[in-house]
Amino acid sequence: MEKSNQKKYTFLINTTPPPRLIKRMDLVKEKFDLYAICWDKGGDEKYDFKRDFCKKEIINIDADNSNPMKRLIPTYKFSQKAYKILERIKPDLIHVQSYDMLEIATKYKKNKDNKVKIIYEVPDIHRYLTDDKKNFPMNIVSSVLKKRENNMLSFVDLMIVTSMKFWEHFEGKYSKDNLVFMPNIPNLELFRDYDKLRVKNQHDTFTVGYIGGLRYLNELKKLTKAMDGLGMNLMMAGFESGTYFKELAQTKDFIEYRGKFYYDDEIAELYSKCDCIFSVYDASMKNVRIALPNKLYESIHAELPIIVARDTYLSEVVNEWNVGVAVDHESDEEMRNVLLKLRDDQSFYHTLQENCRKMQSELNPQKNNERLLNRIENLF
Repeated sequence: MEKSNQKKYTFLINTTPPPRLIKRMDLVKEKFDLYAICWDKGGDEKYDFKRDFCKKEIINIDADNSNPMKRLIPTYKFSQKAYKILERIKPDLIHVQSYDMLEIATKYKKNKDNKVKIIYEVPDIHRYLTDDKKNFPMNIVSSVLKKRENNMLSFVDLMIVTSMKFWEHFEGKYSKDNLVFMPNIPNLELFRDYDKLRVKNQHDTFTVGYIGGLRYLNELKKLTKAMDGLGMNLMMAGFESGTYFKELAQTKDFIEYRGKFYYDDEIAELYSKCDCIFSVYDASMKNVRIALPNKLYESIHAELPIIVARDTYLSEVVNEWNVGVAVDHESDEEMRNVLLKLRDDQSFYHTLQENCRKMQSELNPQKNNERLLNRIENLF
């Protein structure tokens, strides 16, 4: 089919595309004429974007990536520009992954084209939209945002969630018939040379990996405290909003600070240099307690035990599959003891590795991708 005859599929994103959305682009590229409207906030981008088959509209507006309230004016400016681009593109389908982008897509559908299809992908639920207790005036802001999200859901044609626990947030507000669960399994092609990389990157010192954007800094600070003096290495790879860990790495010999990386080219290489993966976030936040991050699936395909926060859905899955260990997210002592056990108890470590191998066949993305593509095509 010629591109001119294909439906226009537009990704509307408040960053440059993360690996998960790049997988979606790869999935639909043969069936649709692809566009991506992205927001470059000024040096805060986690991933480069190298997809030539997609027409890119990069909007450059500086913004504070760590504070939503400080992003209000930049978000408004981005919205105005993105809306005008949508008017020019005239998309048949708009794919968003955040509340603020859903607002733009809904406005376009209401005011310009009520036939346009909207896909709302939910990789996370913002803390302002959860039922966590909030103080004034955030409780007022949260109440307003929840009501607006509920109203916008009536304009969504298909919802994608990366954790079925997210359904608790939408139940009673959205039809489950239009819901698709897509576990955030990596593109396995990126790991095709992983065994060779493991051989190439053999090392003697037990290495803990934190791979991905450096968020939930308190937990990472506790990790560095726990590791100090253990004779292990810590590799930190991912974008950091600030310079705390970059500066800390200059004073701590056991920390290798890699910074931002290009996912497709480097993810397998980074995992091949590690012996376990740290994925402990602030479990006092509901959006953390119900999420299933991509590190779970990456670590399984990399055959590396994962350390996660206790009292989360992620810890339930990790314990059920027996592919890692859960710790108190506030206890550097627990983190320290778990790291020592993973390094020194070879029988325990190899059992976790073997369970990772057993799970790999069940976590193949092909069937999920086929199911999602079919649901997308059936929107028309």
